[in-house]
Order: sequence, then structure tokens, then C-alpha cells
Amino acid sequence: MGRRDQDDQSPAPGRRSFAYRIVTLLAMTVVVGLVLAACGADSKPYSHITPRSSTTRDIQSLYKLVFWLALIVFVGVQMFIVYTALRFRQRGNEVDRPAQIHGNKRLEIAWTLIPAAVLLVILIPTIQTMYEFSADAQEGEYVVDVYGKQWWWEVQYPGLAPNNGTLITANEVRVPAGRKVKLQLSSNNVIHSFWAPQLFGKMDVIPGHINEIGFTPEKPGVYYGECTEFCGVAHALMRFTIIVEPQEEFDAWVAAYNNERPATDAKPETGDVADAPAAFGACLACHAVNNTNAVVAQAGMASNPYSQGAGPNLTLFGCRDFIGAGVLANNKENLRTWLRNPGGVKEGNYMALLIKEGTLNDAQIEELSDYLLSLKPAAGCPEDAREQQDAQDKQGEG
Repeated sequence: MGRRDQDDQSPAPGRRSFAYRIVTLLAMTVVVGLVLAACGADSKPYSHITPRSSTTRDIQSLYKLVFWLALIVFVGVQMFIVYTALRFRQRGNEVDRPAQIHGNKRLEIAWTLIPAAVLLVILIPTIQTMYEFSADAQEGEYVVDVYGKQWWWEVQYPGLAPNNGTLITANEVRVPAGRKVKLQLSSNNVIHSFWAPQLFGKMDVIPGHINEIGFTPEKPGVYYGECTEFCGVAHALMRFTIIVEPQEEFDAWVAAYNNERPATDAKPETGDVADAPAAFGACLACHAVNNTNAVVAQAGMASNPYSQGAGPNLTLFGCRDFIGAGVLANNKENLRTWLRNPGGVKEGNYMALLIKEGTLNDAQIEELSDYLLSLKPAAGCPEDAREQQDAQDKQGEG
């Protein structure tokens, strides 16, 4: 056999290049899979793959269905591409152009029917789940009204205040575990979106319209959520928490919210209404504190300008975990920072229109921070649901 014949039988450069590309593609696929797996830890507070209610379990089931169907389609398409590339590759020194086929009726019918069947498999359980969500939203042992403000969340519990009144708080939604909850969402400004990934799906919060979410939280704990519709300069800092706790803890919180008096002297003529400190005078138009003389601030959806710019109700402020809708942890140092220059911490909030750096002196900031952190029950705040769950998890691990 001559040298020329040996050269003709040696692997063509194109074949080596093709094999190299296949190996590279497979290696990249493995690396990407490992990276995605590492990103899926269920310890992430905004993880949607760790459902904690029947609602998010249904969403997770749909997610898994779509994922596996998409994976089957992806693998099938890639195998078909690889087969086609290997089966119909140019061989040796072939220079003739392959026969050109301009259509195959069987193939065209197949790749029309197969995607239609895949979409039908996804469509049927999706519609069923949507109807179930709609039915859940019509029920609820606890009804909670949530208003999207700029840029924080006002939370109201109709019928839980004395004389069948409304309990009003902000940025924290407390609910009892195992009970059906109905959230009624609305806005007095722009469109927002309300989402707690582990408890329910996204829902738009629209001016002039009420959208509803129904869910049943199963496991005590603190779950995080945020606005997911761009709404302005502080959109990324419009967060909230949903605190799921045992029924007795929830009832204790409601009782404390309605009955506890701040750690200031009560008015002698009534014995049940306390005076807010003098430094709080700058806050009276926007903030309210139950059982004090600070009760003039507007709340809810009133259309007057005072309601538009009013701030959160500060009752039991000392028991809250965060300041400024999740911007800062609630402690004295951060509270001083917020009171000194709220616009420097959270750009665009209404408080920054009135309170700028230098508006309050150091003595006033100290007085206000001490007062606000004292707004808690005499017996202390109800046990944090997160601490309860951590203790249960540790017992389970032991």
C-alpha cells in the first residue's frame, strides 16, 4: 500500500474537530448542571422550590411537569441533531452536493402534533390549578387587606381591633399556621406586585381594583417577600415578611397590639392614653401609635393627600424585625441612622420630604429611638416564629 493510500485512510481534520466539539458540549453541560444544582439550595429566603403551603406545592408540581417535559424535548432534539450530523456528514473527499429535499409531509405533521400534545399536557393541569387558586381566594378564616404604598406595605386586619375595628400594622403579615388566609390587595398610587415565593405566586396590586390571594400556611416560620413590579425609585427596597406562628402566639400578638400601652405615663384623667414624647410632634401627621395621643394619621385608601403620604402605624414597633420595609434590621443604631437621614437610607420615601439630615438634633433622635423601641408589651414581644422553627429543626436533627 502506497503512502498516498495511507494518507487517504487517516482521519480527516473535520472529523476530529466534530468529535472535539461534542466532547466540549457535553463537558459544558455537566458544568452548567452542577452550577445550577448548587444554586438550588432551599435555605435561600426567596427560594420558590421549597413550598410551605398547598398553593406553592401546586405551583411546584406545574414547574416540575414543565421542567421534565422541556428536558425530554431538549434531549430528543439534541439527539436528533447529533444523529443527523453524524449520519449525513460529508465523507472522505466527497464533493457532490447531497440531494435537496424540499419537504416531508410525515415529518411536518409529526413536528406539528408533538408540540401540540406537549402543550396540551401542560395546559390541562394549569387550568385546573388556576381554578383551584380562584376558589381558595374566595375563602378565608382570616381576611387581611394589604395596600401598596410608596414604598412600603400597609397591612389591615378587619374585625380584630376592639369594637370590631381594624388592626393596622405595616410590612409584616402575621398569620396563624394551618388556617386559611385571604389577602385582598390594592394600591393608592401605582401598580405593585405582591410575592412571597414559599407561600403563594405573584399577584398584581392595582389602583382602583382588588386582587385576591388565598393560601394556607403549614409550617411556622418567617417567610420573605417583595414587590416584583417596577414601581419607582425605591422599588428594590419594598420588602415584607409573612410571619406564620401557632394560633396561641397569633392571638397573643393581637391582644398585645390592641391592649398594650407604651412605656410612658398615662394621662391621669383617663388612665389609659399615654402621651408621645415632644420629639414625636414632627411625626404626628403621618404616624399613629395605639393608646396614645398620636392617633390622627390617616390610613387605608382614603384619597386625601394626608393618606397618600402617611406612614406606617408604629404600634408595637419595638417588636418588628426591620425598618423601612425591610431595608434595615430594627435596632437602635439603625434607627438612629434612619431618623437622621431617611432619604440617605431609602431614596424617594415620603418621610425624606420632611425629615432631612439636620432636621432632628441628636437629643431628639435619641429620644425618638428610645421611645420607638419601647413600643412593646411589658412581658416582652411574642416569641419569634423563626426561633420556634429553628428549635424544632434542631430537635429533629438530634
